[in-house]
Amino acid sequence: MAQGTQTTLEVKNIGSPDERRNLGRGVLEVVDLPGAAITRATFQPGWRWSADVAPLVGTPSCPVAHTGYIVSGRFHVRMDDGRGYDFGPGDAHFVAPGHDAWVLGDEACVAIDFASTGGALAGHVGRCPCGVEFRVAADDQLDHLVSAIREHASGTHGHQLSREQVLAEVSSA
Repeated sequence: MAQGTQTTLEVKNIGSPDERRNLGRGVLEVVDLPGAAITRATFQPGWRWSADVAPLVGTPSCPVAHTGYIVSGRFHVRMDDGRGYDFGPGDAHFVAPGHDAWVLGDEACVAIDFASTGGALAGHVGRCPCGVEFRVAADDQLDHLVSAIREHASGTHGHQLSREQVLAEVSSA
């Protein structure tokens, strides 16, 4: 290998997540890897985005895009324009922002969600409590990152975040 280059190899087990988020009758287990966040979502029967998550983020529908795979159980997604689809085991999918979703039947739905984070790049990354990610490339842009997250939280969700709250959640990419 040439001097000054590095090959990255990183392995994490989703059973020991970097982050665990409870969403009513659902749980998200997240592992962060260079360039990606991998999430295992387990939604219990009766879980519904509009009932279990909307009150936490303050939006009428999910503002996040999802690229994923259903491991087990069944799930229904209804887009804001009225289109809907039932997902089952083995279904790989992309769902744009602007949807509601819920578990179908009496079995928990387990899904894997893949999100590109650009984490292999230098800089800082921060997230609004709703999950929307913001990033900057250099230390001298940190004030812009904090401002963007605070403005998003306030304008989109009506939440007032202090600079200290935002900085507590910011990490190096």
